[in-house]
Amino acid sequence: MARYLFTACVMALCLAVETAWAAPDGRMQVLVEPDEAQGSTLASLQTNITGAAELALPRLIQRIVPVQSRRNVPGNVKAITLVQRAIPGESGVTVDFQPRRVFAWLKANNIPVITEQPAWHLSVELQSAAGRTMTESSALLEQHAREVAAEDGFVLDDSASGLIVAWHWLDGRTVSLSVRGNTPLGEYAETRTLGSGDPVAQLTPWLDEVLLRARDSYVEPAAVPVADDASSQEPAAIAGAALPVVPPVQDGYLLLKVQRQASLPEQILFEDELRHDRRILDLSLRQVNQDGQQYRLHLKGADDQWLGEWFRRRGMSLTPTIEGWVAQQELPTR
Repeated sequence: MARYLFTACVMALCLAVETAWAAPDGRMQVLVEPDEAQGSTLASLQTNITGAAELALPRLIQRIVPVQSRRNVPGNVKAITLVQRAIPGESGVTVDFQPRRVFAWLKANNIPVITEQPAWHLSVELQSAAGRTMTESSALLEQHAREVAAEDGFVLDDSASGLIVAWHWLDGRTVSLSVRGNTPLGEYAETRTLGSGDPVAQLTPWLDEVLLRARDSYVEPAAVPVADDASSQEPAAIAGAALPVVPPVQDGYLLLKVQRQASLPEQILFEDELRHDRRILDLSLRQVNQDGQQYRLHLKGADDQWLGEWFRRRGMSLTPTIEGWVAQQELPTR
């Protein structure tokens, strides 16, 4: 009985850790509605969680990847492998992505990411050529910023760092922009010529540019590209010479495939335990299949022989292959 209570507590703790990790970041939650899926009804969308995840992933990328890097995001990932949960609702399906898996996938592909969600106290100021403050237009532009904040991946918060966006008409058509505040973007200014008509309609896309530029200033640099594992194979091995099978190690990197069925909390617990080993510099989830998961490990040094004992203590065997290591659950002996 005590053992079952202990197991239940461990599972509850894992779920609590998972929830605590994802809860603060609203960017990871995407509501997919039927009109986003061509020819789909609410009922069919609610039963197609995989399809909902595929529709939600590009919107998540829009929130956490800088504009100039979006075109480099690989399109061959199964979105469902990055999902923590999906909740059908009255208006569609709410897809919650698991932050650690999302960021690990992007970083493994050398995609820069905005890890922390930017938050600003935004002030929009407009002044006419006559020196008159354009209060109503300023309010409309600030309202637009509030409307796009969630989809563009930032938060407007009066207690956060200041971001001041100020336009000043120099004459009837020439407008000077000044951006300043306590953000990594710093200060900059530029001047443009607007056409005749509603100034708010013309300043709205300009404001979008400023907000995305400010958001992208929070980007975390991409990892240094890693050579493909195949490049570390000797020509003789490729030609089929009788050489020992040794997992390729290039600059302390190797591939690890874990073949076992595990619940999400069990998988998270396993990843945390391996990631916190002092001999592991980085662990990233590359792929999830029906028979297990594939990881890329960045080791401290080139020595990987300790992995065998690490897995044996956890009831698993480790086998070398031409691609890396394969870990499997050991069968009980009679």
